[in-house]
Amino acid sequence: MIIKTLTFLTFSFLINFNSFAQKQKVWFDTDMGNEMDDIFALTRLLVEADKYDIVGVSSAHFNNADLLVFENWNQYSTKGINTVKISQEENEKLLGAFKMMNIPHPIGADRQMGRAWGEFTPRPSDMTKKLIEVVQSLPDGERLDVIFIGAATNIASAIAIEPNIAKKMRLFCMGGKYNAKEKVWNKDEFNVRGDLNAINYLFNNQDVEWYIMPVETCIVLTFGREDTYSRLDSKYPIENLLKQRWIESNPDDKTRIIWDLAAVEAYLSPNLAKVKSVKTPPENHQHKVNVYTKIDRLAMFDKFWNTLREYRAKR
Repeated sequence: MIIKTLTFLTFSFLINFNSFAQKQKVWFDTDMGNEMDDIFALTRLLVEADKYDIVGVSSAHFNNADLLVFENWNQYSTKGINTVKISQEENEKLLGAFKMMNIPHPIGADRQMGRAWGEFTPRPSDMTKKLIEVVQSLPDGERLDVIFIGAATNIASAIAIEPNIAKKMRLFCMGGKYNAKEKVWNKDEFNVRGDLNAINYLFNNQDVEWYIMPVETCIVLTFGREDTYSRLDSKYPIENLLKQRWIESNPDDKTRIIWDLAAVEAYLSPNLAKVKSVKTPPENHQHKVNVYTKIDRLAMFDKFWNTLREYRAKR
């Protein structure tokens, strides 16, 4: 009788403990306006928003040299282009479709950290203000997970403004190149080029716990255009946005690498990715960061479509 009573009390305690356990707080920073993979990445997180405490979705710029010399960048005219504003508008469209506009969604910086020749002068924005506020409000022992899938300007700027927040965050990103066999870094990649100063600032900060999805690893995660269209039901606003994003951005592409989705799925499903602790680039402060060296492409592909289908069934 005593054993049964103790077992019942133990079970009751576990139920009550789990019911009051706090969800992991997550912040998502994206250059949503740049390419079509971002919307798939953020959708993957939002369909499971009930499992996490998403405390912010912010917009990043996607400035690059081509904007100065070409008339168009993807579907946008480059004349007077404001890239972070485009990302902000796309973020709000998706949050609106999910009916999650209650999630804070501040706009980020409109340009890189520092100057064209270097330096680490931060770029304050609504995003950095809110991110710092969130991190500083965390109880002792709790950390914020920050996923960023564009230029690192917003994240690095927030840390440069308030360095004490670095130890209270874990960073997850897509960007850069890393040859795991040769143990060689290469910063010749779009997201890194978007703000090399910010990337170097983060690499130089030994307080940052960082998980990086390099292009060599996520390049295998591809979606087919016709297959994607056939899986999406346009009568649902979220799925309609996903389809329209492909149509607007890359209508002629029969397949696309969904780069950013790999970084998000590796975060949500750590069992689907292999991580290796490696030294930072030789030109930066020498310490260890974490690099994803392999992903389960088929499992990630299935995970996206299965979770989207389950989300649709709940509506």
